[in-house]
Amino acid sequence: MKLILTAAVAAMLVMPARAEDKPAAAPSKGGFAEFLKNLKTTLSRSAVSGERKKGRNATSVAAVRGSEQDKKSIADPDEPGIKGDVKAARAKKEQAYDAELAPSIELLEKGKLEEGLKGLTAFKAAHPKYRVEDVDKAIEGAKAGLAEAGGAAPDAVAKP
Repeated sequence: MKLILTAAVAAMLVMPARAEDKPAAAPSKGGFAEFLKNLKTTLSRSAVSGERKKGRNATSVAAVRGSEQDKKSIADPDEPGIKGDVKAARAKKEQAYDAELAPSIELLEKGKLEEGLKGLTAFKAAHPKYRVEDVDKAIEGAKAGLAEAGGAAPDAVAKP
């Protein structure tokens, strides 16, 4: 038994172990167009999608016996308070940013690369931290499209 095991180990050491050489996957032809389509879909999400999600995780609370509530623990209806929550305010702000970015993406989809690139650079200057990867990828794709089409040089577009 040991002899068979030793022979198998020796055979594995002698035989070269190589992975088959596979050709690299060809990049998809509609890569940038598909990216723009997906980004446009992402930007046009429903305004109430976040609110609907809140209702799905509703839980119930059982009553607990204890001392009666006194007037101090009840909220005063005349006292000013925060209306809405932080998530709703952030979602509204992001939706406004998305609405500002969407026209530039639509221009790129229609093939108006110069106008779309100007809109994207203006958006990036106004909101440098919002959707950084998506905006940068769209700008790179528009510049590549302009260079491929022989249009205006990518550096010729005015930077704000």
